[in-house]
Amino acid sequence: MKNLIKIVLIFMVGCCATAFAQDGKVAFVKKIVGDVLIKRGEMIVTTDVGDPIFKSDVLITKTGSSAGIVFEDGTTIAVDQNTECNIKDYLFEPETNAYAFELYLEKGKAIYHSGRIGKLAPDKISLKTPHAIVGTRGTHFIIKVD
Repeated sequence: MKNLIKIVLIFMVGCCATAFAQDGKVAFVKKIVGDVLIKRGEMIVTTDVGDPIFKSDVLITKTGSSAGIVFEDGTTIAVDQNTECNIKDYLFEPETNAYAFELYLEKGKAIYHSGRIGKLAPDKISLKTPHAIVGTRGTHFIIKVD
């Protein structure tokens, strides 16, 4: 009976991981202070701790607000107040050696801390602003757009 329970649990974990990859989730909201919104296509939704982040989502923080998000590979982004941050592309498939991380910071401030993509494929990371592209060769930095 114990072996059957283990097999069922392994199967369930595998199904959940597959569902995570198939439904487009690339990260989740770890921490929120104040009012944080997500622009998803034409919709703008409020967000809360634990909510999923999808590729192409735009994270929007208001005055006095901030958010922390954690990506599938362990990369973290903390965004400060009055920030707009677009997750333009994200791909983490180490089994096929396929990686992408593209973030566009329209305005505001973000703290980036690289995860496994930064170690396995640092050349696949692109952080852009309206006037610059940041090449990432470090693992932790602050980027600010006025």
